[in-house]
Amino acid sequence: MGGKRIRAACIAVLLAAIGITGCATSRSDFVVALPNGYQIVRDKTSAPIIRKKQGGTVIAGPVASYTVIRDVVVGTVQAAPSDKPAYFVLDTRTGEVAKDLAENDYASRLKALNLPASPALSPPVLPM
Repeated sequence: MGGKRIRAACIAVLLAAIGITGCATSRSDFVVALPNGYQIVRDKTSAPIIRKKQGGTVIAGPVASYTVIRDVVVGTVQAAPSDKPAYFVLDTRTGEVAKDLAENDYASRLKALNLPASPALSPPVLPM
């Protein structure tokens, strides 16, 4: 009878240790999945950026707003609220990215991709 209690106690301690280790080493970063392996994540300064899951940063950010239209991610990057936003267009199917676009260049790029002229953009939701 004593052996069963010791064994049960050892198993409980082992499971608790695994749980604590798992919590300490697991990544709790929140990720917004985008088409074709792209994602919005927070960088070291907590600014939202777009990166390729297996390949690195694509839009350094901070991404102020975005939307996804089929395989294309469009949006704005704005370093400070007083700064004028710069637009970007990312074709996740081909990997082609155009960034730091002025509004007229952004509109031309959207037209070339047969996308709506003024898609509604929303800020990325990335809880801390």
